[in-house]
Amino acid sequence: MENLQTAVHAALKAWNKLAGTPTNLLEDLLLVRQEKANVVGDNPTTRRLTTNRVLHKGIESLQKQDPVAAQLLSQRFMDGDTLLMTAHRLQLSEDQAKRRQREAIQQLAQILWEQETAVRQAHLHHFQNQLPPSGYHQLFGTQDKLGELVTLLCNPTAPWVIAIVGIGGIGKTSLADAAVRSVIPHFVYEQLAWLRVSPQDEGNIADNILTELAANLCLDLPSSATAVQRNQRLRAVLKATPHLVVIDNIETAVGIDHLLEKLNDFAHPSRFLLTTRVRLPAVATAYNLLLGELSYTAAADLVRYQAQNIGVQELVQAANSDIEHIFEATGGNPLAIKLIVGLAAVLPLSHILADLKAAHLTEIEQMYRHIYWQAWHNLSANAQALLEMMPLASEIGLKPEQMQVMWNIEQPTLWAAITELVNRSLLEVRGTTWERRYGLHRLTESFLQTEIIHLPEGW
Repeated sequence: MENLQTAVHAALKAWNKLAGTPTNLLEDLLLVRQEKANVVGDNPTTRRLTTNRVLHKGIESLQKQDPVAAQLLSQRFMDGDTLLMTAHRLQLSEDQAKRRQREAIQQLAQILWEQETAVRQAHLHHFQNQLPPSGYHQLFGTQDKLGELVTLLCNPTAPWVIAIVGIGGIGKTSLADAAVRSVIPHFVYEQLAWLRVSPQDEGNIADNILTELAANLCLDLPSSATAVQRNQRLRAVLKATPHLVVIDNIETAVGIDHLLEKLNDFAHPSRFLLTTRVRLPAVATAYNLLLGELSYTAAADLVRYQAQNIGVQELVQAANSDIEHIFEATGGNPLAIKLIVGLAAVLPLSHILADLKAAHLTEIEQMYRHIYWQAWHNLSANAQALLEMMPLASEIGLKPEQMQVMWNIEQPTLWAAITELVNRSLLEVRGTTWERRYGLHRLTESFLQTEIIHLPEGW
C-alpha cells in the first residue's frame, strides 16, 4: 500500500506530462492494462491517457466517499492549481491543505487497491479455468526444475520456446502445470491457452496445433479463413500482447522442426511451453529442460506417500532395503513407482519385483506394459469394466454421475470400482474437493486402447 500511495502521487503529478515512467504510469496495475485495451494505439499520449482514466475513475469513486478530498485532488493535479490556490478555494490553511492532500492520496490509493484486488481475483479465476484439472497432489524431486522453469517463464527476455523433455510417466505435465500455476499470480501474461496433443494430431502436428490455437484465441476468425489468413491473424494476436501457450504431450518427432519454426515466428512477447518425449534438435531455437528419473530420496518419499494414501502400511514402514529394490526395479520413474505401490495392496512386493526381474525388460515401455498387465489381471470384474470405459472420458475427466450413467451401474458398485482403480494408480483424481472428476494418464489410456479394447493377435 505504501508503494501504491507513492506511485499514485507520482501519477497525479505527471497528469499533464507525456513522458512517463513505469511508476508514474502505474504500469504494474492490471486496472491500467485493462483500460489500455480500450485505447487505440500505443504511444506516450495513449499511455498517459490510459493512466489518467484509471485515476479519474478512482477520483469519481472518492467523490462519493469524501467530496472535499476528490475536489482537492482534481484542482491540484487535473486543473494544475498550486497548493495555496487550492487551500484558498477550500477555505483551508496551507498546513491543513497539505494534510488533506496526503489523506486524499491515501484514500484514492485504497480505492485503487480494492479495485485492483477485485480485477486480480477475476483474472486468477479466469486463468485457472483455462487449465486442465491437476492429476497430482504433490511433486517429488522436481523442486529445482520447478524453480528454474518459473524463472524462465517470468523472464522478460528469451527463451521464448521452452520444452520439458522426458520419457513417458516421468511427470512432465505435472511439472508444467505446477509452473504455470506458480506464474499466474505474477500476471506476466495477458492470456493463457493449454492445448493437449492427441494421437490424431501427430500426422500434421503443426497445422493441427495452429488450427486449435486459433480457435481458442482468434474468436473473430471466419470459418472460411485459409491457413495463411489463420496464421496471419494468430501471429498478430500473439505479437500484440504476451500469451502463455502450453502444448502438452508431443510424442513424435515428425513435423517438430516445422512446428518450432512457426512457434518461434509467433513468439515474443508470447511464450510457448512444450512437454515432449522427443528431445529437440540441437539446432532448434528452444530451451530443453530435461526431466530425469527421481533420486533415491525422492523415490522413497513418493513410495511412502503413495502407500500412506492407499493404506499399504507395510510400505509406509518399509525398510530402506525394500525401498531400494523398488527404486532399482523402476529406475526412479514416478508412474511406475505408483503402479507398483498399487499392486502391493494385493500382491506380495517380493513377487512383483521378482516377476519384473525375471521378465528381463530393457525398455521403459516394456516395463509399463508388464506392470499394466499385472495390474489388469488383479482387478475385480467391475473395476475392469469401468477402466475399459474410461478412454471415452474427455480431457477434463468424468464426474461420478456421468460414469454411473455411461456404465448403468448402482452407485455403491461404482464407488467400489473407483476406489479400487484410484488405489492402483489406474485412475487420476482431478477437479476440486467439491467436484471430483476422474481421468486416465496417457500411458494408461494407450495400454487400454492397444492391449485391452483392441487386443493384439495372440491374446
